[in-house]
Amino acid sequence: MTEVRGWRNTPGAARPELEINLCCGRALIDPAAKERVRLLIRNGLNWPDAVTIAERHRLTPVVYEIIAGTAQDLISPAQLTVLREATAPSTAAGMALLRELLHLHRLFEAVQILVIPYKGPLLAWVAYGSFIRREYLDLDFAVEQKYIPDAVAVLKSAGYRPQFDPREAHAGQHGIAPGQYAFLSHPQKILAEFHTERTLRYFPIPIDFQDLTTRLMTVEIGGQRLRTFSIEDTLVMLCVHGAKHFWERLGWVLDIAKLATAQEVDWTLLTQIAAKMESTRVLLLGLYLAHDLFDAPLPENLLEEISRDRTVQELAEKVYEQYAGISDPSAGVLPR
Repeated sequence: MTEVRGWRNTPGAARPELEINLCCGRALIDPAAKERVRLLIRNGLNWPDAVTIAERHRLTPVVYEIIAGTAQDLISPAQLTVLREATAPSTAAGMALLRELLHLHRLFEAVQILVIPYKGPLLAWVAYGSFIRREYLDLDFAVEQKYIPDAVAVLKSAGYRPQFDPREAHAGQHGIAPGQYAFLSHPQKILAEFHTERTLRYFPIPIDFQDLTTRLMTVEIGGQRLRTFSIEDTLVMLCVHGAKHFWERLGWVLDIAKLATAQEVDWTLLTQIAAKMESTRVLLLGLYLAHDLFDAPLPENLLEEISRDRTVQELAEKVYEQYAGISDPSAGVLPR
C-alpha cells in the first residue's frame, strides 16, 4: 500500500476533542473506529470544546448518532442532552428543506424546465442514506443560464423573492451575472440558490452544461424521481467547492468520503472529468483528505499519483494546520 505523510504526523493533530469528531465520521465508514471513540471518552474530554468543534465543522448529527449508539454508557445524561439539542435545529431544518426540494422539483417538472438539484438533502440521501446525518441550510440547483428568467417566474409564483438585481436575470451569455441566483421564500425563509454555467466561476474553466447532462443519474425520493449529477461529476464539484472555501469544514471532507464509499465510482471517468475541467490536483487533494481523515478507500493508482505530487501533500498539511489550530482559517484568502 502506498504511504504518504498524513494527518497523524501533523503537530497538534492529536487533540482529543478534534480526534473524537474525526473518529465519529470514520465510524460511518469503518465501524472499528467506534472503539477509539469509547477510548477517547474514557480518557477524558473537554466536552464543551468537543461539541463546539462538531458544530463548527457541521458534524453534530454524526457525532450524536455515534456517541449515542456507541458510548452512551460513558457520558452523563446532561452531556448527551447537549449533543441532542445541538443536533435538533439541523434535523428540523433538513426535513423542511427536503419537503421544499420535492415541491420545487414538481413545479419545474410541470413547466418542463430541467432544474438539477444537488448537494443539500439529495447528497445526504445518496451519500449517507439519511436526510438527518448531514447538515444543510439551503437548497442548491443547477440550470442553464438561458432558463433563469423562466426560473424567476416559477419561483415568484411559489412565494420566493429574488435576492439579486432584476437586470441580472437577463444576463444571458454576456451580461453581468451574480455569484449565484439566490431566492428567499416568504414566510418560511428558505434559501434556494440557482447556479448556471455563468455563475459557477470557481471552476478553472467554464463548465459545459450539456456535457454534464449526458451523465445525469436518477434518484427516487418520496415517490418522486429526481435527476442529479453523476457520482463522478458530484465528486469533482464537491472537491472544487471545498477548495474554494479552503476546506474549512470537516463536514465537506466527510461528504466526499461517504459518497465515494457508499456509491460505485468509475475512477477512470472521474479522473477524466477532472482533467477536462483542469481540476486534477483539486480532485486529488479532496480525495486524499477523505482517505487520510476518514479512511475512505482509494484505488492504488490514485494513491501513487498523490504520493508523487508533493504539492497535494503540502496543501493537505496546510488544511491540517487549520484544523489543529496552528493556522487561522479566518486569516483571509491571500495569506492562505
